[in-house]
Amino acid sequence: MTEERLPLFVGVDTVKYDLGVSRTKAYDVIRKLNEELKAQNPRAIVVAGKVNRIWYEEACLKAGTH
Repeated sequence: MTEERLPLFVGVDTVKYDLGVSRTKAYDVIRKLNEELKAQNPRAIVVAGKVNRIWYEEACLKAGTH
């Protein structure tokens, strides 16, 4: 059986939908998250217009659950 995996990176449409923001704001969120990721992890791979799924989920979707 093939295990279905989620993509490693999240795109603008996912951020837009999850946060309920405009496309422009979603790109701003992605840019800011990528800057934070790179600052904390200089060796991290950053893709323009996308954000690491784990980083995104930790920063945006799990906030306030602690």
